[in-house]
Amino acid sequence: MHCLSKLALGLTILTGLAGAATAQQLPNDIQIHLAGSSSIGKRLTTDAVTAWAKKIGLSKSQMYVGVDPDEYEITASGTEGPRKMRVSVSSRGSSAGIEPLLLGQADLWMASTQVKASDIEAMRRRGIPNVPTLAQFRAPGIENVVGLDALAIIVNPQNPVKRLSIPQIRDMFQGRITNWSQVGGPALPVKLYAMKPGAGYADTFCAAVIGNADVAKCMDGLATLSAPQSTSLDDLTDQIETDPAGLSFVAFQDKRNARAIQIGTSCDTAFAPDSFVIKTDEYPLTRRLYIYTNPNRPLSPGARAYLTYLLSPEGQNSINVTGFATLAPGLAPETYSANRQSVAPDAQDGGHTHIRSAEERLYAAAIQGGDRLSITFRFQAGTSDLDSRAEADLGRLAETIALPANADKQVVLVGYTSAEGDYTGNRDLSRDRAAAIRERLVKQYGVKDVVSAGVGPAAAVACNLDPAYAPLNQRVEVWLRSRS
Repeated sequence: MHCLSKLALGLTILTGLAGAATAQQLPNDIQIHLAGSSSIGKRLTTDAVTAWAKKIGLSKSQMYVGVDPDEYEITASGTEGPRKMRVSVSSRGSSAGIEPLLLGQADLWMASTQVKASDIEAMRRRGIPNVPTLAQFRAPGIENVVGLDALAIIVNPQNPVKRLSIPQIRDMFQGRITNWSQVGGPALPVKLYAMKPGAGYADTFCAAVIGNADVAKCMDGLATLSAPQSTSLDDLTDQIETDPAGLSFVAFQDKRNARAIQIGTSCDTAFAPDSFVIKTDEYPLTRRLYIYTNPNRPLSPGARAYLTYLLSPEGQNSINVTGFATLAPGLAPETYSANRQSVAPDAQDGGHTHIRSAEERLYAAAIQGGDRLSITFRFQAGTSDLDSRAEADLGRLAETIALPANADKQVVLVGYTSAEGDYTGNRDLSRDRAAAIRERLVKQYGVKDVVSAGVGPAAAVACNLDPAYAPLNQRVEVWLRSRS
């Protein structure tokens, strides 16, 4: 049934970027300026730019880093022809990228958090002219999700502790929990390990776990580490693998033989990191990686071609090499459908919401014999408008269904809501959202066999008692099943 396990290499990813320049249409002197996130600038851009340069015939690349380690340039040229390229990167953090973009000093703003109203207001207070609205910045094609950043909290494989909540992890790294016995483990002192900020996932860890985006202050506020901060990922994971009391954090793909802790919630549920859950945005330590363009200024042909490359299958492959999760669709594990049917009555709100038998039966019928695809349509906050990733995912889904291996597949769209509010209203909203996506797939993308259903707050994937995660339940899932 799992015919999509290797579909990533066969997809053409569709985006809101129209009219991207081909290699032949690019100017001979390509200059691109990027500013913002250190996650993207230091761990993704170098490999992606080099791979893109080779694709357009510029096989000779060099990187120049000056006195300031947050600033560097990549130049590239070819063995034939006059074309050359220079990409300058300033990676001082997400918040440092919006002003250069608006002033015309950067073509692309790299951000590891979504643009916020406070970002817009800060630019207006600084007297920046013609600051776009938040809605303009979040429009598809202006806001572009290019990948996913996923953090794993790792322990020794022999450690009996299976799950920790984010507050518990925060307290352990800040010295308020000092012994594993305080979280149900052995009577061993917690031993902390970490990479140096420039060498690891400190920015993700600080933002998602500690709640402090200032990496320097965040890392200075950690409890005493058991060893000096490491510059070698292998050394760090080796330390965890040999220390039964060890605790650290790495990219999900880099955990090696260490064990990733499940992330517990207030609803007594837990998320184990795996590639599927990360791709669905349901794992709590996942964050989206964004590239923003200026709504008031057209992109140069070079910047547009580079951004289009990042969203293409080849570009996604180069992102995958850097350790980030890509947007390529994937299928749930074999046991996923049966497990989900068993939690259909659970609204994850402390038992306050009773899921009606009609929704339970509808849910069972909708997913029976199907496989869930990682594409999950989500919405702009407080609306039924698809967010920027979901808009691009419409095209990804259409391309997936067009693959010969899926010629006999039916698309099943199942809508859900959080548990907050009126039950009947939530059920109807979930139906309407799924039906609207169905209509677009049929009319706009020509997908032939699509059905939709809505089950309101049934089968919640996130704890509705936690305001930070409850919005994850506002979604439309994609399931594929054979017509026969």
